[in-house]
Amino acid sequence: MGDEPETYKLRFMTFIENRIEVDPLYDGYYRDGAALLDEFVANMGSEAAFELVFGNKPKVLPIGIPSSRLELLQRFVGNEFIALRLALGGFRVFGAINYCGYFGGANIEGGGDALSRKGRFMKAGTLIIGSGVAATAVAQSLLTKDPQASIVILEAGTRVKTKDFGLWEHYLITSRLPYDQFRDLAYSERDLVGENINKGSTEMPLKGARVFAYGGSTLHWGGWSFRLMPEDFHLKSITGQGIDWPYDYDALERFYTTAEDHLAVSGDSSETMPPRKDLYPFPAFPYTLEDQPMADAMDKLSIPYGHMPIARRGVSDKPSRHAPCQTTGTCKYCPFGARYVASNYLDDLRQWNDYPGLTVKLGAVVMTILMDGKRRAKGAVYWDRETGQTETVEADRVIIAAGAIESAKLLLRSTTPEWANGVGNDNDLVGRHLITHPYFIFNATLPENPKRLQPEMNFPTLVSRHFDSREEQEAGKFVLVAPPETSRVTLASQMQAGSTRSEIDAVLKGAYTVQIHGMLEVFGRPENRVTNLSEVNRFGMPMTVVDYTKDKGFDERMQQIERTVTPIFEAMGAPVSSVQGSAPSWRADHAASVCRMSRDEREGVVDENLRVHGVDNLYIISNAVFPNLGAVNPTLTLTALALKLGEHLKARGTT
Repeated sequence: MGDEPETYKLRFMTFIENRIEVDPLYDGYYRDGAALLDEFVANMGSEAAFELVFGNKPKVLPIGIPSSRLELLQRFVGNEFIALRLALGGFRVFGAINYCGYFGGANIEGGGDALSRKGRFMKAGTLIIGSGVAATAVAQSLLTKDPQASIVILEAGTRVKTKDFGLWEHYLITSRLPYDQFRDLAYSERDLVGENINKGSTEMPLKGARVFAYGGSTLHWGGWSFRLMPEDFHLKSITGQGIDWPYDYDALERFYTTAEDHLAVSGDSSETMPPRKDLYPFPAFPYTLEDQPMADAMDKLSIPYGHMPIARRGVSDKPSRHAPCQTTGTCKYCPFGARYVASNYLDDLRQWNDYPGLTVKLGAVVMTILMDGKRRAKGAVYWDRETGQTETVEADRVIIAAGAIESAKLLLRSTTPEWANGVGNDNDLVGRHLITHPYFIFNATLPENPKRLQPEMNFPTLVSRHFDSREEQEAGKFVLVAPPETSRVTLASQMQAGSTRSEIDAVLKGAYTVQIHGMLEVFGRPENRVTNLSEVNRFGMPMTVVDYTKDKGFDERMQQIERTVTPIFEAMGAPVSSVQGSAPSWRADHAASVCRMSRDEREGVVDENLRVHGVDNLYIISNAVFPNLGAVNPTLTLTALALKLGEHLKARGTT
């Protein structure tokens, strides 16, 4: 490099010191790498050790978490070790040969001058990890208060184009969604290599439950936007199960109203439970003709029902860059953006407002939270999927909004001398008390379909929360839904099959299947949990171990629910013998409670302000913080919690 040996060594050591200063993790990388190289030298001699470490170093290294100490050494400190050997006189045993194309020391971006560079890193007032609805709501709240606020959002996934008519047409023709490729793979089987591990006796699939992309799981969610019931905040006091929330329904009510506005929810403002003080932003969608058999049956049985509150923008005089629902029946990919998708709203913040301090970085897989002692988080280290490099973001406060499962996993792998079991995990609660909503489907067959009922919408419009009540809470509350695809007979499929008009009429008027869908509340148990795997998935993210076993009384509870829905089918005119139920789906769409909120740090991971117990400036906002789920979808409550967090942070002052 043109330097005298002593000058070269001085520059090299300055580089090492600067790199550790920028990213303290490298101190451990260097120490472990040196210890591993010493082990190899001791076991196999210098020549074989150097050949193994440097001679076999691949030209293109994989991304993601290193699978071994050797890979970590080769990827992150191998260049520096080569430079150090040259500074000390070269690889004399090989005639001073340099390995894998290296010359004059480290292969560092920027050439020789890079020895004195301090590495790439960002500084921010607020670091938000994740880009879903929670991250969007918090960011919007902070920026509304202070347009100059410094906010960095790190998202592991990449962009999926939304509101694109070309992609919409492709979906119509192929039934393939543009975000399908960004979901988890199925668990591995004998002849199938998959992702993640199911460890418990009850399989809780991750495939289909999450989307690793900009906007998170709002890219695929159904938009069901329920408030919790007041009794849900007092689960332990009423049933002895789990723990209570640190506050009651009234403390969250006004944030529910703001959340409904943020999500553009359409609903029936005249419904009295749960109680509300303000109107929905848009009126409820009307019941469909397909809802009529279930509605008539419930009327006969005096079972109350109401309109599904749904995040579909309605017609309004209020200006918006998002179009109202056109009822195309293709909600899984809305070409107009009427269904709430967080990335559309983050794009609004970035493109249509003067927020110079807002930065969004995609393809950034956060691997660990950086701590400054026990009580202060100082940033995060992430893998850049594009470059394969590690980068650092320093921040005055850190908000983990990475979804329930990934939020817990990030805390668990953020180990420090002060947090030996992971940040916030002194009481071994991080990752535990895993729950979701078992989703059940019951079918029955009606002898005829004189009104030729067919699917009209791609979202439900009728729901009964009659059994989402205090009376059912101890056994597990549940809701009943009239799905939008009750009848499996569609005019389009018959036409595609080439059927004649008379054949189509005969099929449409003949016997057809009706369904009742629902979700059931289950309770958190400490043995049900998620943890990290050492392997990474195809996005470079650590895989997940899901360890879940259903309660012993669950099957009996499902039998009770079947006895409840059977009279509804009878009232529709279906023979009892035709009523069938399939095994509930335990898919982790609504995974929750793995960093639950509590007053007492011995019972939970975060306090009532979502601050990690024992850390002054680290917050979690995801389904992970729910003490319990009730019987309904969590997204509206999550959004309300995010807005409540935003107000709390604004009161503490901008950074």
